[in-house]
Amino acid sequence: MLKSTSFRLFCAVLLLFAAAPLAWPWGREGHRIVARIAARNLKPEARRKLAAILGTNDAGLENAMAAASTWPDEINKSKTGTFYWHFVDVPVNEPFALGTLCAKHECIIDRIEEMADRLRTNRTGLTLAAPPEPPRPSKSREAAFLIHFVGDIHQPLHGSDNSDQGGNCEHLQPPLQHADGTKTNVLHGVWDVDQVLTVMKVLGTEEAVTAALFQQFKKGTSVPQGTALDWTRESHQLAREYIYEKLRIPKYDAPFGQCATHVANLAIEQDYLDSNEKLVEQQLLRAGIRLSNVFNDICAGNGCRIKNGSRMDANRRK
Repeated sequence: MLKSTSFRLFCAVLLLFAAAPLAWPWGREGHRIVARIAARNLKPEARRKLAAILGTNDAGLENAMAAASTWPDEINKSKTGTFYWHFVDVPVNEPFALGTLCAKHECIIDRIEEMADRLRTNRTGLTLAAPPEPPRPSKSREAAFLIHFVGDIHQPLHGSDNSDQGGNCEHLQPPLQHADGTKTNVLHGVWDVDQVLTVMKVLGTEEAVTAALFQQFKKGTSVPQGTALDWTRESHQLAREYIYEKLRIPKYDAPFGQCATHVANLAIEQDYLDSNEKLVEQQLLRAGIRLSNVFNDICAGNGCRIKNGSRMDANRRK
């Protein structure tokens, strides 16, 4: 998929060690909110099958989905070969076009479609480059990846790039300080963590945010479904408008996958975070409802089946 992939991975590792805390796409809270919203909108058949896949019962399904939502960020992405599954670097200063960005299926769009198809057709045997730590039962890995990736693609910086590794090259000066003593050091982390914390400042805890956003949906907030490609195009446009243009970040140029030289530091004010709060509410809600619709579709009929404690392989059924 990518040119200079080893360089980008090296830079990403450096950024991970430089940032405290570790940056999670949408943050742990954001992913868990998306998963909880999805759980509340599942049809009975999908609920029953997902509970079996995740090794729980109906009462425990929402918590199990929330726990599964962060697992793809907890494992070593380099060792497992999953690093490039979480994003697609579509140039933000050009009309939306994938070109060869998903060559060899090493991008988030293709991985969303793959995980959904594997669950729909009951394919087993998803293999990673190395055993994941922490481990997860093989029967539930596709579901965990699907929950996570649908959340990821609704974070605008997972579908855009400005020769800045999706906002990982713009350092904050000063960093954003958190009440627990941690800080956000790069622009990407602002949208991973601080924008979600801003929503929680308005709506409350993880559970309170889930309830408030799901209530918006029940009261009539429209969520157009679309496809993974549509969601990526949507995030690309949001990144252009609400991040790069709003913060007046100039166009940078560098070999693909590398940080441009002389990238300016950014100062992020609370006013900026507050101004995006409704947009982040929208993206969390859209991710959760769209994820639930995907599960409701792929788990209907013969999809998402379990037999003798493991998912059935459609190709082996007589």
